Amino acid sequence: MGTRRESMAARLLRPLAWGVGIGTVVGTVLLLIAAAIMTTGALPVSVTTPIAMAVLAIMAFVGGFTAAVISRERGLLYGAAVGLLLFLLITVIGLAVLQELHGGTMLIKAALAIGLGALGGVLGVNAKRR
Repeated sequence: MGTRRESMAARLLRPLAWGVGIGTVVGTVLLLIAAAIMTTGALPVSVTTPIAMAVLAIMAFVGGFTAAVISRERGLLYGAAVGLLLFLLITVIGLAVLQELHGGTMLIKAALAIGLGALGGVLGVNAKRR
């Protein structure tokens, strides 16, 4: 019975881990690209927050999609969970680096990450298998 529980936990955690991992990699690449473009002066510093929000939305969507493709079930739940986990990860990192939180945008970021993670999850679970 112990192995059944372990396999159940692994079955539940595996899609979340992959979703958060892939979402983080995608977000890191996008942020590196945005930073490179910003250092050339092509984008003003005032677009930092919108870019960060867009990247969070994309990473939540991709992460939710990934988790749902792996789980093949409960796409809405897995996607929303990945979005929440990515939001929390970004919030903790931001707090550690900046040592402050901007409360006004926190709710928007949370809703964006959870909502697009859930959307990615729904689309991922319904994606055609090859």
